Amino acid sequence: MPSARLLLIQVSVIGALGRSLEAQSAQPISLQASALFNGVFGNVFNALQDGFGAEAQIRYTPGALSIGAGFQYTEHGLDVRDEKARLYGAFIEPRYRIRTGSNVVAPYISTRFSLLKVGFSGGDLSLSSNFIQINGGGGLLYRLGSQLNLDLGATYGYNRLGRGTLRDRVSGSEEPVEASSGSNIIVRMGIALGLGG
Repeated sequence: MPSARLLLIQVSVIGALGRSLEAQSAQPISLQASALFNGVFGNVFNALQDGFGAEAQIRYTPGALSIGAGFQYTEHGLDVRDEKARLYGAFIEPRYRIRTGSNVVAPYISTRFSLLKVGFSGGDLSLSSNFIQINGGGGLLYRLGSQLNLDLGATYGYNRLGRGTLRDRVSGSEEPVEASSGSNIIVRMGIALGLGG
């Protein structure tokens, strides 16, 4: 009968749509790797130039609000020395996804707290202080597949280098480093792989 055939077609379409929407939903756990640009401004760590690097994180997404934790690394030139400075350490990043009605594009807002160490490429220098970044911003997730997302994001925030001592292992000299602060901008482009159902 035509009506039975039409009903069967409708049920099939709804079922296929349901499977498609399920495939587009976010997985509860995801792993992400990203390239980073870390621009630094102000007086924090005098002569520190902008840097590039990478990050890796694991993210838990029970709903619109998610939280990520991971490790970041950027390398920066110095105006006054041949060595390069390395900022590396852990971060925590909560995000809130903004619903747009799309299964492909999802904008989000985020905050980020990073506790970093400062190292140097030559190995002769060491610095006994922490480098803190506190940022806010957002980004855009673009779904490439059922478990794969492209993540484009940017945050702006505050840098603080704590008081410490700069040591030269070759000469044995030590130089006090005063606490200083400034601002930064982080730009990220990465791939997130969803795990689980």
